[in-house]
Amino acid sequence: MSKIAFYKLHSDLFGTGYNRNVRPTLDSSQITVVNVQLNVVSLRDVDMKEQQMKMMVLLEFQWTDELLQWQTHNYEQVETIFIPQKQIWVPDLTVDQYLGETYLKMGDDSLLLKVVSEGKVKWSPGLTLQTSCVVNIMYYPFDQQVCDWKLYPLMSDTRQLVLQPLGVDGVYGQGAQQNAEWEIVSVVDETCDFNISSGSKSDTMSCIRYSFTLQRRSIFLSLALVTPTLLLALLSALVFSLPAESGEKVSLGMTLMLTFIFLLSILMEVLPRSSLQTSIFMVYLVLLCACSALSVILTVLVLSLHHRSDSLPLPKSARFFFQLFSGRGGLKKGDLVLRKTSVAPVVFVKESCEKGSAGKHDTRDEIVGNDRLEEVVERSGSAEITWRDVAAACDYLFSRLFLVVIILATASFFVIMTWSQ
Repeated sequence: MSKIAFYKLHSDLFGTGYNRNVRPTLDSSQITVVNVQLNVVSLRDVDMKEQQMKMMVLLEFQWTDELLQWQTHNYEQVETIFIPQKQIWVPDLTVDQYLGETYLKMGDDSLLLKVVSEGKVKWSPGLTLQTSCVVNIMYYPFDQQVCDWKLYPLMSDTRQLVLQPLGVDGVYGQGAQQNAEWEIVSVVDETCDFNISSGSKSDTMSCIRYSFTLQRRSIFLSLALVTPTLLLALLSALVFSLPAESGEKVSLGMTLMLTFIFLLSILMEVLPRSSLQTSIFMVYLVLLCACSALSVILTVLVLSLHHRSDSLPLPKSARFFFQLFSGRGGLKKGDLVLRKTSVAPVVFVKESCEKGSAGKHDTRDEIVGNDRLEEVVERSGSAEITWRDVAAACDYLFSRLFLVVIILATASFFVIMTWSQ
């Protein structure tokens, strides 16, 4: 094949009044069918806060140009030629949900189109699409998003141009470059029609809707966000386990509360300010923050009881509360109450003696010091309970109660997240 054959073929095709602005059919009533295949090259980013998806795709269009047909034997068996886009008719297609300032323009004037002798034309423009995507934040950070956009002609209605997926499945995404944060689970295409009204006239436009199902790769967020939150939640139940003498009970509760508030501020920087859905993880954090705030309030009350003077009378309700929630059943009648008066060593001696002729035996407790009596042992008829004992019972109750609440909240969070998968 010589260059002369190509020159002659190009002259015969485009030198006889070919107009790229006219739809290439010999019969104007005939519909031009454009077959479309979408090739996903890479998913660049999914911006949750701005609700945008950015990806690079390669669209392949095929149609028949009845004005670009020739007999190969007349041109030294030339079967294929390549024509610049600016010289040939191409469908006026665009993408909805596109976030550009103007309508999306596909291809470039210098892009070559493949034309075979039967008039079949192949056009393969590459696009970097930034489209809107309404995200669902309910199951963040174990979420799955579905983003879609439509491909449709700007001016040509269904009486002139119809779009159809190429083959059984007009999507090819197996060779797409992997994204570090998102995995493309599936891409589904479906044909659709929509109406455009202009005054009393309504035109039906052909379109193809592409739906992208994206699954978040949640390992990073699980290690960097979820796991620290769980550990801090367990620490929230340990506030009441600290002894009152340590002086760190209130500061620990305040630190945990401020940490949860900081985690909430991080989520607000990432997630959109939407009231359509509520993030379960955010609700979980708010619950932990509320528990921390409540623990601070209760700790202050416990410390006020702990430092209350023993000269103040202890009401019966406080005695009942202590016996019920002390964690050791309270002090019973006949228990030994030791009041330390010295630091000298104490030796307990238990001996039995016989009383008179009655033959009855009695057991006495004696306390022997080195030189003098060091301890007073009192067997009282009723247990001696102080305000410190009541404060300790409060710590015991609150620590168990908070632990149960946190365990139930954490278990519910994981059950819901597992169900969402």
